[in-house]
Amino acid sequence: MILLIFVSSCSPSSTGRRTSRYSSTDKRERSSSKTIEDKKYTYVSKKTSSSVNALTNGHMRDEIVLTALKHTGRSYQSGGKTPETGFDCSGFTSYIFNQNGIPISGSSDQQAKLGSHKPKESLLPGDLVFFGNESRISHVGIVASNGDDELEIVHSTTSAGVKIDNITESEYWQSRFLFGVDVISK
Repeated sequence: MILLIFVSSCSPSSTGRRTSRYSSTDKRERSSSKTIEDKKYTYVSKKTSSSVNALTNGHMRDEIVLTALKHTGRSYQSGGKTPETGFDCSGFTSYIFNQNGIPISGSSDQQAKLGSHKPKESLLPGDLVFFGNESRISHVGIVASNGDDELEIVHSTTSAGVKIDNITESEYWQSRFLFGVDVISK
């Protein structure tokens, strides 16, 4: 499955094993005044056994990320939980997961108590990622891709609404990263 997204820049194996990666690249000049980056997101699933659970989880991860990406550009709204009202960060993650049959709700600190914790290098598309400091969790997003020294997330930000960010390249997000959580695998 391939999803093509246009973003303009104006910013200030073994049994049950999945190989997953969303890849993004190729910049093209679309006009003399604008550069637009084409991002192609595809889920790569390698079936090495008859593990139905692994395939189901891979498909679910794909659907969660694709659903999240459909909402890029939606506005931020404090307490927002729908596309019509706009989203805050936890309203966005709740909406996306509920749309895909995984009921989650609550604030980012409540969502952080769900599922199982994972280190950054083990995060898969569809996992939740949390940000804040040692005293409180203040933000949540959804992993779009993780690999090759980049961790891309889809999240609702106060400054730009729903967007995709490579947090590996952001000093702001890197300094606030806490952990990831898997609410898909059971």
